[in-house]
Amino acid sequence: MTEASERWIARAWLTCLRPASYAYGTAISFRTALFAHGLARTHRLPVPVLSVGNISAGGSGKTPFVEMLAARLCEQGQRVVIILRGYRGGSKKPTIVSDGRELKCEPPVAADEAYLLARHLPGVAVLTGVDRYQVGKVALEHVTPSVIILDDGFQHLRLYRDLDIVLVDAANPLGYGRLLPSGLLREPPEAFGRADIVIITHADAGRNLGSAIRAIRRHAPTTPIGMAVHRPVNLIDVRSGACLSLERLTGQRLLAVSGIATPSRFEATLGQLGAYVAAHRVFPDHHYYSSADLEIINEAARNVGASMIVTTEKDMVKLMRLDLVKIDAPLYALSIVLELVEGAKMLDAMLSRLVTPGDS
Repeated sequence: MTEASERWIARAWLTCLRPASYAYGTAISFRTALFAHGLARTHRLPVPVLSVGNISAGGSGKTPFVEMLAARLCEQGQRVVIILRGYRGGSKKPTIVSDGRELKCEPPVAADEAYLLARHLPGVAVLTGVDRYQVGKVALEHVTPSVIILDDGFQHLRLYRDLDIVLVDAANPLGYGRLLPSGLLREPPEAFGRADIVIITHADAGRNLGSAIRAIRRHAPTTPIGMAVHRPVNLIDVRSGACLSLERLTGQRLLAVSGIATPSRFEATLGQLGAYVAAHRVFPDHHYYSSADLEIINEAARNVGASMIVTTEKDMVKLMRLDLVKIDAPLYALSIVLELVEGAKMLDAMLSRLVTPGDS
């Protein structure tokens, strides 16, 4: 197929999807107006609620940001609860993944992101459920939080938020400028006006940050803007749980395996760390791995002569439950943390107005 043919097909698909985007936009605007005019009820919880969200689908780094924010609040003596929708988890009702003392469930009942947060944050309770207000009430009853963090809560208008943190991917701040499904926007860019602070993630990705800032400023002229980067910290042996230096990747011929929103970024990171990515087996975002997938992964590694297989931590939590003897090569997960490089003082000032250090 020629490049001209591919462009024509892409334009045809966009034309077909545009009516669906209009319908989606109308529904979103109507719903937002109902809450704005008090025709739909917003519920408050008796503790501060902080939301970390975005206006476009996937890839902005909400979960790593939530982890960083929760750790920050724990250092201040807060009893932190994280609430997620639990996408692709086995339960839609309020579910306690961790009560802050021990894990209560694992995948597939626990959603992968919730389980990963619970593993990374001992002492922090993690709950999931579609209705975040009802989940919040369960948290108040069972784990007595002093502050609640919503992972992906910007569009959950049913629950009142004391602070709205909105993340924007530096590479694509406006989701191609189109609403779902013809673009990535979950709501119009005017929604930036509801944010208390906007954080541009992947700020070190070599993109023109000026264009991202201008895009935000068109809709939120005075909203504070911060910057964050994602930093690889180590490799995790998926079989043993041992942590290894990133130097293990240098010069290695590897197979990358991922089921995330932005697989190309994962592959680029491995290359920047000195590895040669001989092939990348990409699965759908939030993919639920099966025994058959292990055979596919093992065959792919053999075909390219990979000395190791590297996946993401989010994928790791689902692969761990399988019989990994079906994979011959060493299997590692790349651990990445989010770091605020600009705006930390602004964020801390906002937090200090909502929570008192050591009030737990």
